[in-house]
Amino acid sequence: MQLKISWADLPSEVIPHYPNDSAQDLDVISLGVTETLVENMPMEILDLDPAKILISSLLSSKLLGRGIDQLDDMRWGGKYHSGDLSSNVSETLTYAMLERKFGVNLLDVIPLRSVKYLSYSPDAVIEIDRYPKLVSFLNGKGFLFLNSRGTHKWSLNWLVRNLKRDIIRIEKVRFPDNFAILTYLVREKEWEMMAVVIRP
Repeated sequence: MQLKISWADLPSEVIPHYPNDSAQDLDVISLGVTETLVENMPMEILDLDPAKILISSLLSSKLLGRGIDQLDDMRWGGKYHSGDLSSNVSETLTYAMLERKFGVNLLDVIPLRSVKYLSYSPDAVIEIDRYPKLVSFLNGKGFLFLNSRGTHKWSLNWLVRNLKRDIIRIEKVRFPDNFAILTYLVREKEWEMMAVVIRP
């Protein structure tokens, strides 16, 4: 299957971290990053192996019992494609994307979603140092924290709102020395992923 991806960088120094930072700064940042992601779509197109997608789903909160391509034949909306399932599909395709683009061994992805109820845990973490392509892309070493969301009904407000929430969540574990990639999967007519890279 084809996955269209847009990327945006979010430098750590522009994210509010301290009490004297304005709460409105994050609103402006989220809107700016969202506009960049939309304008850049697509920056690249990856062909993902359906077998790797199925294996990737083992790392998410629910196994995709049917092939990802068969989701198109199902009814979107309601419980069948609830927020939980769309997040699960987004996680799965994020891991498959990392495997395809950077050669990340799926056995090296440490899922954290099972403790997400603590409200600060991202979906997964990877040790960057093991993967030269990832080191080159991120321009650094350390840990890479991942957080994914998905939707079938696209709206700019959905992305702005969730990006703001995810920045707050990911910064609790990433700041000050590590990296993060926040991914947002949109399925309307095609599979599209918007990815935000946060570097120290």
